[in-house]
Amino acid sequence: MIEFKIENKLITPEELNKFELEIELSLPEDYKAHMLKYNGGTPLSYYFYFGEPEDGIRLSYFFSIEYGALLVEKQDYLPKMHISIGKTETGYLSMSLDEENFGAIYVYYSEVELELIATSFTEFLNGLIDYSDDFENQ
Repeated sequence: MIEFKIENKLITPEELNKFELEIELSLPEDYKAHMLKYNGGTPLSYYFYFGEPEDGIRLSYFFSIEYGALLVEKQDYLPKMHISIGKTETGYLSMSLDEENFGAIYVYYSEVELELIATSFTEFLNGLIDYSDDFENQ
C-alpha cells in the first residue's frame, strides 16, 4: 500500500461527518479511511503515476478536508454529485458521489471534460506505480 506524507493537521471522525453534512453527500468508506489517516496527502515519491509515465497521470497530491490551503470541495463546474479531491501534474481528480458511479475517480483538465480512470478510490490507489528508479537512473 502506498504511503503519503501528512501535510496538514489530521481530522477527526466528527470533522469528517461535519464535512459530509456540509456538502450534503456521503463519501465512500475507502476514501474516508484515507482522509482520516492523511487528511489529503502527498505521495512520498514524485514519480507516482496511474498508468505509464508517457501517457499516464502523475499524482501530485490529494486535497485536505480541513486545515489545508486547498480543500476538497464541490465545484460549480463539475457535474452534480462530484467533488474535487486532488491535483495531478496537469489537471485535477474528481470523485463521483452519485448512486450509479459512487466512488469512481475521474481526471479532468478543463471544466467540461472528465475521463473515468478508476471505479473506486482503492482501485485508483492500487493502480499507482512508483517510477522513481526509472527516472532517477536516467
